[in-house]
Amino acid sequence: MNLTGIQVAAVLVIVVGGSVGAASVVDLGGGEPLTVDGSEVVKSSAGDAAFEVRATLNNTGAANATRSLELVVEDESGSALTVDERSATLAAGEVRALTLSAPRDAVTAGRYNYTLSEGGETLATGTVSLDRPTFTVSAAGADPVVRGETGTVTATVRNGGDFRGLRTVDLSIDRNDDGAFDDGETVATRSPLLDAGSDASLRFSVATDGLEPGRYAYRVETEESAREGTLVVERPATVRIANSTLTSDAVRGDRFNGSVTLANLGDVPGTETVRLDGPSEAFDWNRTVTLGGNETTTYEFDAATANLTRGNYSVAVTTANDSASTTLRVREGFLKVDRLDGPGSADVDDDIRFSARVTNIGDAAANETVEHRIDLDGDDDPETVTTNSTVDLAPGERTTVEFAIAADDRDRFSDRDLLGTHVHGVYTGDANATDVVVIREYRSGGGGSSASSPANDEPETVSKDAITQEKYGLDYDGVSGETQTQVDEIHERQPFAGDLVITEVLTREEIARQEFGLDVKRNDKFDFTAIDVETQQEIEAEFDAQFESDDGDRIDSWDELAQAQFGSEYEALDESQQESIREQYRAQFDS
Repeated sequence: MNLTGIQVAAVLVIVVGGSVGAASVVDLGGGEPLTVDGSEVVKSSAGDAAFEVRATLNNTGAANATRSLELVVEDESGSALTVDERSATLAAGEVRALTLSAPRDAVTAGRYNYTLSEGGETLATGTVSLDRPTFTVSAAGADPVVRGETGTVTATVRNGGDFRGLRTVDLSIDRNDDGAFDDGETVATRSPLLDAGSDASLRFSVATDGLEPGRYAYRVETEESAREGTLVVERPATVRIANSTLTSDAVRGDRFNGSVTLANLGDVPGTETVRLDGPSEAFDWNRTVTLGGNETTTYEFDAATANLTRGNYSVAVTTANDSASTTLRVREGFLKVDRLDGPGSADVDDDIRFSARVTNIGDAAANETVEHRIDLDGDDDPETVTTNSTVDLAPGERTTVEFAIAADDRDRFSDRDLLGTHVHGVYTGDANATDVVVIREYRSGGGGSSASSPANDEPETVSKDAITQEKYGLDYDGVSGETQTQVDEIHERQPFAGDLVITEVLTREEIARQEFGLDVKRNDKFDFTAIDVETQQEIEAEFDAQFESDDGDRIDSWDELAQAQFGSEYEALDESQQESIREQYRAQFDS
């Protein structure tokens, strides 16, 4: 073909559809040859062009050459459309690439015939197929996840089509392990918008609360493609007590011993605090431990029981998720003094002997020292140990122990130390019993024995505690107010008459019971006024006879009142005077 004297040779190489077109040379007129040395069709992965036709133009002539080329596409229905035009001016000998494009908005997916022409003359033809958006899963993966935490599955998706598109990508997990991915097993969905030929990295979140630890198959799937893999759900760190040994029986003073083995039942490391709780601060023990997945460790511990009394105690070793406990039985011997025997009074020149019955009322053997003590400094607290004895008793067993203050033991106790009224007692580590002993000096003379006062001839004053110990086996503070009133009067009316000692002095209540045989019960409230008046006068006379002094006398008898008011005995008064005395006597009890 001759066009204006310019010779054009068009060579077209078609890469689409698997065919290559034949090169051609076209005479474009003007005497200047412009050749198409080669061309190719390229589908673009980005940009506005769906595909491009790239032609190589070569001006082999000696002058400039300018021409215009067109790209026409024809769809499967036969409808044709010019989609691009380009003009090119080539200098003599110049070679240039010229690209004509089919815009994406001018075409859709399908098969097209295209024509490259100049001035209505066909230079090259070919066929190109344009694909719709096609999403392919090119990679997928998942890291292990601890049950209860959120897992992640990642995937790379590529749009292999020729157009930008939005597609759905689903993640399914085979929860029931039946080898199939059912509709109800889709756990997450993503819908990326991708340009042609571009990739997207997707992340799917997987809730694992409803998944038991184990291995689960998963699938990342598009309409055209799928990738499968395995999601590993690990057991969370759970530290449990795998084993424990705890002492359940101990004699007081023994060490409580124990051990605990902790096991992490999870697949990942975990930190836990293990504690020992018991009846005292000695049991306050704890450790914080970090264990790897499926790792175990053992701890040992002990505690003192010396500060625990006999009984049962709860002991437990605990973690946040587990515990092991036992009942610790603490046994101990307990030595009770059942009975204390000894003289109420004794000669300082003789051996003074005492005995006591000691019983182990505890539930463990007892090996203890039993002491006899005496109060020599007058504070009513027996602190001086005269002698001791060691006993070894099984539970429930009893024995009698004997003690003596030897007459020849004067390097420890002088006569001056021992003379007087003393509280003494037998003491174990658990209990005691006390009494009162009067130690006097006896001198011979006048054909018989008579008691004398201590060497300094000063009357001895007996304390309130000594009085109550002798009479009631208790300290002064341990008796009732009524009894304290009786003790107060005895204490105030000292010294005692004649050779009487505290062990021989009686209260009005004791005189009524022992001397007159009245039905007066020990520990009952003593109502002196309930006794007939004549007997009251007799009891009062015997009570007063025990003392040298009237100081502290709570009750004056008829004779004492008569002497004070009329200077006469009661029986010598006339009726009117006696009535006056009787009224005064009764008034003592009304106030």
